[in-house]
Amino acid sequence: MSRVVVHRRAAKYLKSLPQPLQERIKAVLAQLSDAPLSYPGVIHMSGSWSGYYRIRVGHIRIIFWFDAHENVVYIDHIGARGDVYKR
Repeated sequence: MSRVVVHRRAAKYLKSLPQPLQERIKAVLAQLSDAPLSYPGVIHMSGSWSGYYRIRVGHIRIIFWFDAHENVVYIDHIGARGDVYKR
């Protein structure tokens, strides 16, 4: 089981969402800790996002990377589809 670390800006965005959507995202994050790269819908990103993965939860995207040596999932961004890919 992996540890999940959520970045401060991702946690802040998560708190701003409606409660039902927060619960859906928290459930996905809990399931991510079990098998981060084999979770259904995980997509490896390319280009400037190389090394990151993404998951869709409705119109929300969760951008993360996985440190296999430390067994930690780092959630870097949570946001709407149009905004989350802007750095």
